[in-house]
Amino acid sequence: MKLLVMLIAAALSIPALSDNHSPENPYLGFYYFSAPNAEAVVKAMDTFYDSDCGKQYPADVALAEQVFNGGYESTHFFLNSYANAAAQQKAAEIFRTCPAALAFLTEMSEAGVVFTMEHLSFPLIAEGDSTQDFAFAKFDVKVAPQNQAAYAMALRKMMTAAAEDVDVRSYGNNLAMFGNDRFTNSVYVGAESLTQLETIQQALFAHPAYAAFSKETADMRESVNTTQVLFVKSYPMHEQ
Repeated sequence: MKLLVMLIAAALSIPALSDNHSPENPYLGFYYFSAPNAEAVVKAMDTFYDSDCGKQYPADVALAEQVFNGGYESTHFFLNSYANAAAQQKAAEIFRTCPAALAFLTEMSEAGVVFTMEHLSFPLIAEGDSTQDFAFAKFDVKVAPQNQAAYAMALRKMMTAAAEDVDVRSYGNNLAMFGNDRFTNSVYVGAESLTQLETIQQALFAHPAYAAFSKETADMRESVNTTQVLFVKSYPMHEQ
């Protein structure tokens, strides 16, 4: 039922999504940046999360490296998993007012970090436990509002059929609700390692269900970029 509600919302226009997405549903904040010194980023993040403000931060955060990402300027991104709209608002307030958060941003700037892109998404499909995976193939695509429901259902049909023959771990389809100037959706496939990810990807691409999916959705989607992602460190939300 929850998936059906999301798919109906996705079939509506993109501006209307802000009215149809419940404030009690999860939000995913993606913050992309280029970092000449990744160790400095980890150090700054460690310091923030050990602070009083960090202990109040209302999201699970993960740092990811974009191992291969085409022409994107970014080298990494933070993924913030907010439980609901209230959590996302609290996080924004912390970064506007908290001294430790402001110090974190200063440290990032001094380390040569340049933020390049951000978007706020929510999951249309989320299968398997992606928190147990560390390597991902991410496919950024443009899908017109009127095709969102059909595309999501075709993706689910394909992955369900392929999973009968392929050891699929996690996969999903995130809709970029705000900040979707480059793409509207990010489809992902997860694995425990890059080696396992390669095995899963090759098996999926060779499966008849993938060929059928590609044909069915050819006129629904425009491919923007494909990224190989490796999560390097996670920052679970402190108990509050």
